[in-house]
Amino acid sequence: MLQSRRKFCQQMLTIGATLSASTLMTGCFYSGSKVFANAFTLSSGEHYVGWFNGTGQLLGKVRVPQRAHDLKFISGKHVLLAFARRPGNYFYVIDINLEKVVQRVKTTDGQHLYGHGAISRDGNWLYTTENRFDGSLEPKEGVISVRSTRNWSVEATYLSGGVGPHQLLSLSDPNLLVIANGGIHTHPSLPRTKLNTETMKPNISYLDVNKGTINDSVTPPHHQLSMRHLCVDQRDNVYIGCQFQGPEYQINPLIFKHYIKGSLQPFYAENSSWSEFAQYTASLAISDDNKMLAVTSPKGGIVSYWDTKSLKLIETLKLKDCAAIAPSGNEFIVSTGRGEIAIKNNAMVRNSEIKWDNHMAV
Repeated sequence: MLQSRRKFCQQMLTIGATLSASTLMTGCFYSGSKVFANAFTLSSGEHYVGWFNGTGQLLGKVRVPQRAHDLKFISGKHVLLAFARRPGNYFYVIDINLEKVVQRVKTTDGQHLYGHGAISRDGNWLYTTENRFDGSLEPKEGVISVRSTRNWSVEATYLSGGVGPHQLLSLSDPNLLVIANGGIHTHPSLPRTKLNTETMKPNISYLDVNKGTINDSVTPPHHQLSMRHLCVDQRDNVYIGCQFQGPEYQINPLIFKHYIKGSLQPFYAENSSWSEFAQYTASLAISDDNKMLAVTSPKGGIVSYWDTKSLKLIETLKLKDCAAIAPSGNEFIVSTGRGEIAIKNNAMVRNSEIKWDNHMAV
């Protein structure tokens, strides 16, 4: 723990009524229907956050001053959060009814975002993965900043359990977060340079935000399998997408399943199928019935579908520059860097002036 948690714990104990789990799992409701949100960049270079319905119809948008990465709805508040891409220092609080950025929130000095955040199941807390840095290039363990969603003040700061924390998610236990520590050391003075690919130590860690302690941690079978992105089903099974930082000729499983205190389970596919991913996964999503996992690879230009029980590949579909994906019933909506919004690989909407970013909120 880096910052006293007493105030944070007291606030957690005194918060009253909470939203139902079903409402929180569904996301924000906009005029009574399911809404998806995705950051995008125009061909002119302007950055936006947009939201649309299940047919790809754009419902609203707001301009932001920098490229956003992940987004999160706060249920029942018509609020959408957009997190700047690494090494950005800001996230943006958007009122989707007003179509306006109502607040810009800066990270603590000496820290920057990794582009991801998670909302507690009661909607009262925001957790963000952040990098600590100074004038040296020495690696530092990442941190999780805990903010109140009432005023966005930092109430606690905890070590993430590893270097380079990327995506994180809340679990059904209100005190638990799962964190993908990618293991890659970077510094804002060299923003896109990976400084430790030979010595990296990625892991998945489970953080108790009440105690500030790591309850469990698991490492991948190869130290260069950067564990980056996550999704979680209704039973707290965690699905992990990796990006391999080793030689191009090496083929490794890139997708895993884990349950806290259990063993890490790889998904199964032929080497020829794994090679289609070009060593890279982007976004993961789980179907509403928890039976199917979808994983995108923009570098491979594929969307893959997996059986969550057998852990076997069902099919891969070609879709160039695909990245963001979210469940829509037992189907999946995917967006691409070519301006497409698609179900599977069938485009519903295409706008060549738009480049959709890597993650979709629902």
